[in-house]
Amino acid sequence: MESLLYTGEVRTVGESMARSITDAGAFKIFMDEPVELGGRNGAPSPLDFILAAHAGCLNYMTFYIARELGIPVTRTDITVRGALDPSTFAGKRGGARAGYQALEVTLQVHTPANADQLALLKREVEARCPVSDNLANATPVHLTLKAATSEA
Repeated sequence: MESLLYTGEVRTVGESMARSITDAGAFKIFMDEPVELGGRNGAPSPLDFILAAHAGCLNYMTFYIARELGIPVTRTDITVRGALDPSTFAGKRGGARAGYQALEVTLQVHTPANADQLALLKREVEARCPVSDNLANATPVHLTLKAATSEA
């Protein structure tokens, strides 16, 4: 049996340096930056969405894998925290990566599972979460930049 390949795609229009609107399927995602970074603080930042995407994927995978393993789960509480040095994206070359230096995740699972079951669930979630995989491993990014003609 051949495995199907999932292909995701979004389209984003930048309204200003800090504000953008993304079409993701039938949904609109609004992004903005804090006032101190030139935004209006009217929506989460792109960096917030990275953390939210990670938490959302961990939630899905926890429920999905727990069901496979016969572990009842009624709820998850997930906190994802990351810190970065803004000097690199501000144009100062200090050697730090532009993105988060590390992510700290706390995943609380509401379940009657025992310690062995929780350890197995944790291993499987860590190994199978696609967003965790994209964050933990280098994913090639091929950027094409081209000029668009102005519409009158």
